[in-house]
Amino acid sequence: MLRYFVLVSSLILLVITGFTLSADDDTDKGDRRFTGLYIGAGGGYGDYSSGGSGGYAEVFLGLRKQTRTGLVYGLEGTASLADTSENDDGEFLDFDGSAGVLAKIGYTPDNRFLYYGGIGYTSVDVNDTIREEQDTADGVLFEAGIEYMATSFLGFRVRGQYHASSGDADITSIGGALILSF
Repeated sequence: MLRYFVLVSSLILLVITGFTLSADDDTDKGDRRFTGLYIGAGGGYGDYSSGGSGGYAEVFLGLRKQTRTGLVYGLEGTASLADTSENDDGEFLDFDGSAGVLAKIGYTPDNRFLYYGGIGYTSVDVNDTIREEQDTADGVLFEAGIEYMATSFLGFRVRGQYHASSGDADITSIGGALILSF
């Protein structure tokens, strides 16, 4: 339930922020490739603090603004599903997926590459295989990455994330994604 609250809240924030971002600039998008609404999908590999590891798939939706000086800022909502493998003891927290909201800031020197960082809220679904319990671990999400926009609407992302969650549910991951910008 918390995951749905996070995603709905992030969409509301994106809409509100979109009106604010568009109101402060009287020019159109022009050659600013990192301005506007974007969606994406990707995957990667995560290492989990409980000893498990495995792949994940994610989707994201964001809204951002690029200034004339190359500064880019915005918000992004993410959701992912994970497939974790057991550690050597066969006992670990099985990570089912996560959802999060990130505030991001970055810089584009040439309107093609974006170097960025972000911080936000994360909610991670975990299944304790020892106690056979399902739980949600909340925490802080850190992200750093590079995006390349091949055209004004198609791009690619490589990034690393760290989910600092409550309990023993921390995640370190790397991944890539395809981005569609509108």
